[in-house]
Amino acid sequence: MAQMGAACIASAGNGIFSGTAVSMTVYPIVPDYKEYPKWGRSLTYTTGEIGLAGHWIKMILHYMFMYKAKCKPGWWLIPE
Repeated sequence: MAQMGAACIASAGNGIFSGTAVSMTVYPIVPDYKEYPKWGRSLTYTTGEIGLAGHWIKMILHYMFMYKAKCKPGWWLIPE
């Protein structure tokens, strides 16, 4: 777990042009104070942003997941 990263998108609002979302990445998931003594995490790969682009990504991921879950034509082409 000390070598893994995580990404999260939390949607806050709806509408194509009025929604926002928080996009976060954390690396590593479990803090590694030996490699990153001050914070336990790499500040290069640990970020957080709020905005409309995160909302669009969340919507795209949602529709792709629902398409794949319903086993519609070509569902196996959508990556996990």
